Amino acid sequence: MDKDLTIIGSGPGGYVAAVLASKKGLDVTVIEKGPIGGVCTNYGCIPSKALLSTAEKIENIKGAKRDGIMAAFDGVDFDKIMSKKERAVKVSRKAIKNLFEKHEIEMVEGEAEIVSSDEVKVNDEIIKSDYMIVATGSKPISLPNIQIDGENILSSRDALELDDVPESLLIIGGGYIGVEMAYIYSSLGSEVTIIELMDDLLPNMDKGLSEVAEKMMKRKRVKIFTGSKVTEVEKNKPLEVQIEGDTEKSIEAEKVLCAVGRKPTAPKSEIELVSEDGHIDVDGHMKTKIEDVYAIGDVNGKSLLAHSAFKQAEIAVKNILGEEAKSFSEFSVPAGIYTHPEMASVGLTEKEASEKSKEIDVGEFPISATGRGSSTGERMGLAKVIADSRNKILGVHLACPGATDIIMEAATAIEKGMTADELGDLIHPHPTYSEAIKEAAENVSGESVHSG
Repeated sequence: MDKDLTIIGSGPGGYVAAVLASKKGLDVTVIEKGPIGGVCTNYGCIPSKALLSTAEKIENIKGAKRDGIMAAFDGVDFDKIMSKKERAVKVSRKAIKNLFEKHEIEMVEGEAEIVSSDEVKVNDEIIKSDYMIVATGSKPISLPNIQIDGENILSSRDALELDDVPESLLIIGGGYIGVEMAYIYSSLGSEVTIIELMDDLLPNMDKGLSEVAEKMMKRKRVKIFTGSKVTEVEKNKPLEVQIEGDTEKSIEAEKVLCAVGRKPTAPKSEIELVSEDGHIDVDGHMKTKIEDVYAIGDVNGKSLLAHSAFKQAEIAVKNILGEEAKSFSEFSVPAGIYTHPEMASVGLTEKEASEKSKEIDVGEFPISATGRGSSTGERMGLAKVIADSRNKILGVHLACPGATDIIMEAATAIEKGMTADELGDLIHPHPTYSEAIKEAAENVSGESVHSG
């Protein structure tokens, strides 16, 4: 079977690359060993956000009395909640299938093995193609002494497929996965504990956002131990978790979720493609060291986010077609956490900026001081803008309702090389949470009117 392009994996990188290439006239085959859509559609972005939307509704009901609404939270029907989540997954999966049918993209089910730079074997058949894109994603990491077993010690995928709400859940690892899962299951009624090795709950995000996340978790009665690690999980009933930190502790939990990160999953290959740490090295145009072989998404280890895979798919296909494409830059990739308040970030954190630049200026503004914040009663959240000595924006960090949508304004500003003054000059609608970005940008120079 001869093709113009073979793509291994149908997740955010693979399916987008397939559609873009097919639209440009290439004959495309996609090989997928699991359900179409990859981790994002089936075990990540889509199901987790479906459960997060339910959790937010629960929190709104619980807090309704503060607004004079006489409502009472009377528990959950977990089966219905999980059915709603599955419907969201099926809709997303169907949408991708429809795209493949519309653009006549061939889908082959099975596990791919790369035989050569232009040959892939699947189901004992060889597919030969001019170009190849590897988009095989990533998988959860287990700790050396705490192996995920899917029953007692869960991966994020397992946590999205439980039959019942656990009475207690201990989460190893903060970060966006740990915090989102804590938000979901604490809202559903679990007693949740988070153990984070680093000193901040969100170690890879700005400290200001981490502080908001800690306040939010504590308000939801989630116990947090930072600067601590789990040394052992004794599989009794309940599980007994040994923790080492400022003080040694033993905590009982019905389930343990291991949320310490993910690692690339490269396909089987008879050619030397994978680096020692398991990812596939690529340049800024997604090219591997093998001619006409590209790698996009989590598998190249550059940025483990679905929207990064979307962009990398676009870059790879443009290069295959000989079109001009900008090199991929992680600097302008936004990231978000879908709790309440939401948290979003783009560019450098304050710590990263201070390490890279001799002089930085930082402007902040609390969400509670915006007109929208005062009218809705939002008390948590902030906007932070970081600029260099020339006033050029290095990073923007936001915690407020809708932050994951609003952050695109900041991503655009960074992508276009705007200064904090230029961002502050833009007219923002009033009253909105987005005004906090304007005020923070003005505060880089101490010019915010509403800061007094």
